[in-house]
Amino acid sequence: MLAEPGQPLPQLVFVPEVDSCPSCDKALGVYKTHCRTVTTLAQGRFEAKETLLRCDRGSPGRNKFCPTVGSKELARLVPSGQSFGYDLIVYVGLARYLDGKQRDEIRDALQQRGIKLSTGSISKVCDRFLAYLTCLHLRRTPQLRAAMSQGYSLHIDATCDKGKGGHFLCLDGIRGWVLWAERIASENGELLAPVVDSTVKLFGDPIATVRDLGQGMAAAVEPLRQRGIPDLICHYHYLRAVGTRLLKQPYDRLRDLLKKSAVRSGLVALRKQLRPYLKEEVDPRIRGDLIALVHWLIEGQGKKDPCFPFALPHLELVLRCLSATDVANSWVPRPWSVRERRAMRTLDSLLRKLHKDRRLAQTIAELQDSWRVFCELRAVLRLDDSALPGGQRARQLPIAAAELLRLHDIRTAVRQYEHDLRQRAGDEAKKKRPSKPEAIVLKYLEYYRDHLFGHPVIRDGDGQVIVVVDRTNNPPEHFFGRSKQQLRRRLGRANLSRDLQQQPAQAALVANLRRPDYVQVLCGSIDNLPNAFSRLDRANVTKVRLTRDHRDSRLHRLVQKRLDQAPPPETARLPPFEATRIPPLETAHIPPIDRESTLRATGS
Repeated sequence: MLAEPGQPLPQLVFVPEVDSCPSCDKALGVYKTHCRTVTTLAQGRFEAKETLLRCDRGSPGRNKFCPTVGSKELARLVPSGQSFGYDLIVYVGLARYLDGKQRDEIRDALQQRGIKLSTGSISKVCDRFLAYLTCLHLRRTPQLRAAMSQGYSLHIDATCDKGKGGHFLCLDGIRGWVLWAERIASENGELLAPVVDSTVKLFGDPIATVRDLGQGMAAAVEPLRQRGIPDLICHYHYLRAVGTRLLKQPYDRLRDLLKKSAVRSGLVALRKQLRPYLKEEVDPRIRGDLIALVHWLIEGQGKKDPCFPFALPHLELVLRCLSATDVANSWVPRPWSVRERRAMRTLDSLLRKLHKDRRLAQTIAELQDSWRVFCELRAVLRLDDSALPGGQRARQLPIAAAELLRLHDIRTAVRQYEHDLRQRAGDEAKKKRPSKPEAIVLKYLEYYRDHLFGHPVIRDGDGQVIVVVDRTNNPPEHFFGRSKQQLRRRLGRANLSRDLQQQPAQAALVANLRRPDYVQVLCGSIDNLPNAFSRLDRANVTKVRLTRDHRDSRLHRLVQKRLDQAPPPETARLPPFEATRIPPLETAHIPPIDRESTLRATGS
């Protein structure tokens, strides 16, 4: 039902479906008639004329307990006193937070349906969607908890961007459900513990907690650990911590040496000079293999490397450069053309800079020794690239029994490796801060031994293992990765610190709508979500208040208030830019140029 431009809006009349008072069962009379403009996805924009009824006991000056009765049909379409329907709220909220669409895209899509909505109104509708979804999530907590009666694993993690806009997430790692999320100022245990406590009060004790190695995370789950719930650390974060301790110091030294030598920038400049010779037709002056050699020295095989310390691209670059002579003799055999000899001399002068630095050989040896021990530990834990947060893992549920056996084998291998390290480390293992790689790894194994293994399982009625708690914290890591990717697509910015500060934490709950089992418990189906929202209003459920301002917003407002009342002295700030302070150009008379004298002076 769409109105043509310039035409009056269609009017729909809504009357109550009952004729007796629900409180005292007396006859109802007309109290007043109320008109408002309503926009829904199904009917479009129209004028709703609602007749309100009330008994004489509810009239002014008498008993106020009898309510005013309105139309239930209109209440199912649009919230009381508002102009946007429930179906429109759901459509805009899903498009914004589930599909990651920009406000302009949502506006254009609605215009194709004949609905005009400004971008500011879209933002308000999005906030209403988050408020309704959060209320529904909390109201359906008993049903969600019953669906999780077999148990759940509590994965906790936090994210930020550039150190700002922290969000803390509590997630069921077995089902992938977001249980709760909050915005935090820092990963302090005092800030994280209340969020974990609230989640546990809503959904009960988990069968295990999975976290990173942060002290704040450990403090947040300490009450659960004291109650006997396994406190597990992510194997990926554990390996990353060990690798950082082993490799960071020599790797930073190697990066500084590379930066001072300017070898990489020289190779890039040489490739740029040689690139014009790489054409479809063969240029006999410089073979394409020479250009490929320079490109290989810079990029290697061109594959995407995992993050540090699971890959050492600077060390690989140095090792390729040190072997460049042997590779050149194989890829570009002699005789060389004149231009090839010139390019090879340039390449040789660049690589000679690495050989001149005496610290390079010692740094490479230290890195290779630590890398060998790190790879040993990684092999024992069987954590390949596919198990890292950026990798693709197979679903765990169909192979739960095999995963349980795999964890048992890993635990046995770790015990044997720990015994081997103790013999190799010798007296170095007794030091408080050892420097030998074997002793460092041994210290980490001894400190975190009780948190690495002991993953609980869930069995079916026949005793068969159907779920094993994940040994990594990849579920929240993947969630944050997808959320940031969607947020960048939605906002068009790479730096998300300001946006994370202003985005309500309740936006994390929208991801649950991708889970059919969650949606079934929440409202039956996505199509039934508007009806579920309307039932919340009819049940007078208190709405959740969204918070968009970051933690310093109140301070900013107070500072601005004080500045308006008492501006600071001029010495506390730089003088503002004023165009009138720019000195004008001199307009003195410039003598004409004598052309003949100028020609004689230049010899022309």
